[in-house]
Amino acid sequence: MQQEFRFFIKGMVCHRCTTVISRTLGQLGITPVKATLGEVTILTTDSEPDQAVIEKALQPLGFSLLEDRKVKIVKEIRSLVQQVYSGAYDFPDNFRFSDLLVKQFHREYDTLSSLFALLEQQTLERYIINYRIEKVKELLVYTGTSISDIAFRLNYSSVAHLSRQFKQHTGLTLSHFRDIRKERTDVVVAS
Repeated sequence: MQQEFRFFIKGMVCHRCTTVISRTLGQLGITPVKATLGEVTILTTDSEPDQAVIEKALQPLGFSLLEDRKVKIVKEIRSLVQQVYSGAYDFPDNFRFSDLLVKQFHREYDTLSSLFALLEQQTLERYIINYRIEKVKELLVYTGTSISDIAFRLNYSSVAHLSRQFKQHTGLTLSHFRDIRKERTDVVVAS
């Protein structure tokens, strides 16, 4: 699936600037689908391009990346999700991500959730579910962590809830991913 990324660039003052920037990005293997004064849009099937690499290529030409305030907030929200659902977060009693988000950003949850959905083309809730499911897969395949411990570490209310949500979103059972770990372990031992 292709994702759209927009970059805001300081110093683009004429149409020649858009040409220079498009050519420079092309040399990095990044093809803009739209380049206007101050903004470049790209489509990619990969994750977000490395902004540090883009910044480094643009700087000698007199351009620099600007980070849109809304984009920055969404990045910080994604980072908070990753921090909280890393498997190492110490969840307080009655934890609600929405409460943490409001406390962290000093804004109403509906505002933050709407902004996230607008820029990410998925709801914050869907993003969190997908992130947790991917983390469950990772823990099942690459660690010997028990399913009950995984449920606890990722703040699922029960193993049954984890199992139900996992099956609903992947179409596979938790034991299928446990079997993958066993096969990987058997291959490593046999080598």
